[in-house]
Amino acid sequence: MVFAGALAVALLLGPLAPASPAGADRAEAAGLIAPKTKCPDHSARGGGRKVAQAKRSMLCLVNHARRRSGLRKYRVTSSLGWSAKKKARDILRCRFSHTACGRQFDFWIKRSGYIGRSGWAVGENIAWGSGSLGNVRSIFVAWMKSPGHRSAILDRVYRDVGVGVSQGTFEGYRGARVWVMHFGNR
Repeated sequence: MVFAGALAVALLLGPLAPASPAGADRAEAAGLIAPKTKCPDHSARGGGRKVAQAKRSMLCLVNHARRRSGLRKYRVTSSLGWSAKKKARDILRCRFSHTACGRQFDFWIKRSGYIGRSGWAVGENIAWGSGSLGNVRSIFVAWMKSPGHRSAILDRVYRDVGVGVSQGTFEGYRGARVWVMHFGNR
């Protein structure tokens, strides 16, 4: 079982790039989904180093798609990584929503200090899955099938990214993984 949601907000920077109508099959055919030899599908199970490997694999897939689309790779920022991790924990604890635990979608991004006083844009992709449907590649492919998620991944406004993943029992599924990707530009 895989569920995903996307939300984006742009303030002072103008509208976000429109979503591409192509689905994941076209994305794969266009080479937007990297082969497993380029971006190994590490599991996030077990925590620690395995979570770090899984997050690197997700970033590898995202940046491969961006390069193939003629875009710059995202810069990884510790503040967005921290906020994405906190959001993943909120979703695991409360519910699958951009407003998990009754907080605005950008609550943790603001708490991280990422958002300043001048112009900024932030966005969020969320997903969860259990078993093999919660692994890096399954989540990435699900995001690429969704116009909203794909739009955030291939956005021309965002420059920064952070990835968070949390594992536990969710919606009755043991070992479920909740993925959050926070995007931004300031």
